Amino acid sequence: MKKKITMQDIADRLNLSKNSVSQALGNKKGVSEKTKLAVFKMADELGYEYKKEIAQEVFKNRFAIIASSFALAQKSFFGEIVTHMKQQLFSQQAELAIFAIGEDEAQKGILPLELESKEWTGIFLLSHINTAYSTKVIELGFPTILIDHHDPHLKADAILTQNKDGAFLAVEYLINQNHRKIGFLGDILFSPSYQERYEGYKQALSFHHISIDEPFAITRIKEEQTALYQTLDKMSELPSAWFCVNSGLGFILNTYLQSKGYTIPQDFSILCFDNTEFTMLSNPPLSTMCTDLHSMSQKAIELMNWRLKNPDSELVHISLAPHLIERESVQIYPS
Repeated sequence: MKKKITMQDIADRLNLSKNSVSQALGNKKGVSEKTKLAVFKMADELGYEYKKEIAQEVFKNRFAIIASSFALAQKSFFGEIVTHMKQQLFSQQAELAIFAIGEDEAQKGILPLELESKEWTGIFLLSHINTAYSTKVIELGFPTILIDHHDPHLKADAILTQNKDGAFLAVEYLINQNHRKIGFLGDILFSPSYQERYEGYKQALSFHHISIDEPFAITRIKEEQTALYQTLDKMSELPSAWFCVNSGLGFILNTYLQSKGYTIPQDFSILCFDNTEFTMLSNPPLSTMCTDLHSMSQKAIELMNWRLKNPDSELVHISLAPHLIERESVQIYPS
């Protein structure tokens, strides 16, 4: 049976007296605003139940972050962004409420009741759900920041990754390792980010005067083992290197190739986008092009603060340059 969290647990974690914790949770004058924020933060982390209405009296601003359940399940990527944002906003005496949107809710356009019934300082939309759903959120009228997603129809500020440039540099890195037959793996209709990474892939090949082998460019593939295995089994020839739009596909590809008796990187090189747990769970660990997630979360908050001060300014899209992490999954191809 799970142990019930008490005020004493919070007090022990923060090296405070139980009385100080009680005063903080009651928003009494006997403790500082800094202590109150620390207590509410620890209460949330430990799962202690308290009256949310009191917390709202302490926090100067209330923000909401909305993401699909699928995105929030990716703890080492989107989860990292949410955690860092929550920490930063707490330090600014701001609350961050998290809303996970299921697939059925997304398709039917059902917004969380609390999102529609309460006033929010601003809303963050993390990754993509679908354009119609995101539009409904934006039309609530609160300042809205898109994180790691954009669409021509979404009229909101955005913090993005330079996907095209990042993919270009990733593929160029493979070319510099003497690879000339380079495959692409990803569903370019799933996300604008993946479409942009495909454009970067093509641009790098073109820049280096390498023709695209169409069979090697797999642009419609589900991120699941069965789909990928069936697709690759049908290929009569494989490229010497692969560029994957995300680490999940890189992980599955690595598993597939090894199941066929190949050794990575001696037989094939693999490079993916996004540095998640999959890059390290792979054997060998995967080389990857990635964005600094802490920087992305910080820039999102900075952009929100700017928008609150400049409500009538033109929409702003800020793109962060990704960087390459070299690991053991890429090897120079023999001349």
